[in-house]
Amino acid sequence: MCRMTHITKGANAPVPTAPLRIAVGRHLAPGAPVVDASAMLLDATGQVRGDADIVFHGQPAHPSGAVRHVGTGEGAGQLAEWLELDLLRLEPSVQRVLIAGSCDDGAFGQVPGLYVQVTSVDGTIVTHYDITDASSETAFVLGEFYRRDAAWKFRAVGQGYESGLAGLATDFGVVVAEGGEATAPVAPVSLPASGPQALTGVAKTGQVPGDATAPPARGPAVAAAPPAGPGVAVGVPGPLGVPLPGGVSVPVAASPLAGAPGVVTPAASLSWGAGLFAFEPLTYSGKGAKTITVDLPFPQDSAPVILEARVDQYHFLHVAIPGRSEDVFCTDLPEFYGRALLVPPRKGGPLKLRVRQSGKWELTVLPLTAARPIGPGTIEGSGREIFIHTGAAADLKVRATDRHSGWFQLNQYRGETPDELRRPDEQLVHAWNGRRVKEKVRIPDGPVLLVIDKGRHHWEFTLDPLPLR
Repeated sequence: MCRMTHITKGANAPVPTAPLRIAVGRHLAPGAPVVDASAMLLDATGQVRGDADIVFHGQPAHPSGAVRHVGTGEGAGQLAEWLELDLLRLEPSVQRVLIAGSCDDGAFGQVPGLYVQVTSVDGTIVTHYDITDASSETAFVLGEFYRRDAAWKFRAVGQGYESGLAGLATDFGVVVAEGGEATAPVAPVSLPASGPQALTGVAKTGQVPGDATAPPARGPAVAAAPPAGPGVAVGVPGPLGVPLPGGVSVPVAASPLAGAPGVVTPAASLSWGAGLFAFEPLTYSGKGAKTITVDLPFPQDSAPVILEARVDQYHFLHVAIPGRSEDVFCTDLPEFYGRALLVPPRKGGPLKLRVRQSGKWELTVLPLTAARPIGPGTIEGSGREIFIHTGAAADLKVRATDRHSGWFQLNQYRGETPDELRRPDEQLVHAWNGRRVKEKVRIPDGPVLLVIDKGRHHWEFTLDPLPLR
């Protein structure tokens, strides 16, 4: 698990090359200006390469799938807009990814508690930067991810602009023209106006020398209004063991991006994606033993969904469907968090869950599209998890240890229909009474679900693409 790191303006911190979530957050206060979050992908000259390199709510995904705007979440007096970043999917020509905010109805000095925070997908805080010196600026470069010696770091930039969205964006190749006309023949970007000028297109405005490892004098921003609709899970906090600031919610990334042009998401790309059951996440909480009803209209022979569990203490969790011999959860959660496949009844309709735990617990039912992406490189974690592999065949190195010498099992799920995903296709790793797992297995062409069905182990997965023939 990464250790939480607060950094100050100008400082930097290393970040893992696993998928990351970035929150642009602030206190939820009546009358405070709205902060719209965005990202820009820059090349070695410090410029965008085209209009696709701007990611905001109106253009929520980069064609590479590496950067996505996934919505707004709130909770416990905090409000945040969320971006997702997969550094391994960035093209080699992208040297920096800037995270920015803009205000159309005020200045940043009026925004209470402004911060930018980077977390891993399980909610572990990687780095956090509080912006405390804002005044009359209407646009702000909050931070940047940059390449350094084949690794990535995050720098707290904190550069403001009183000239607003237009003044900020032009420094990075976004053409701002009077009357809504772009000054170069490029496809328009549908960004909202900021005052009399609108960002209507993106063009290269000349090769401006830039240092990919140095903090920019200025940075990007694009205005964005908070999206609404299915897929944003309001009220789902980070892991109880590692809370996000104030309990601010994390949006579920997959649903808002369904159908976004150029984005490879599980729901859009899998052969069985069109037949998956789509719904807004549901969260249930309690303490001790309780029976709950998951009130969803599951279709007949539905594919499994994801049951995500969070607890406030390292205690045994038991979740079962009454009348079934196999439990959904029957284990400790080593990091106060775990995910399991929940297979609905074949007849469809709502289902009951019987929960037993000595402390407080929280269960969230998520669509299968919320599975954790896995790609080339190394990721690590603990306990039960669900992954989606959509790439070409690869070798997967599995390393896992458990001081309790427990049972570790990794299963593969694949098929042409949702019904075929109700049972494992192949058992990839099975270890009993062994403290250490060290194996290499072959993963076929995606789409494939990889599921840690049993285990309290701390695990490390390294996915190596097969060499081209």
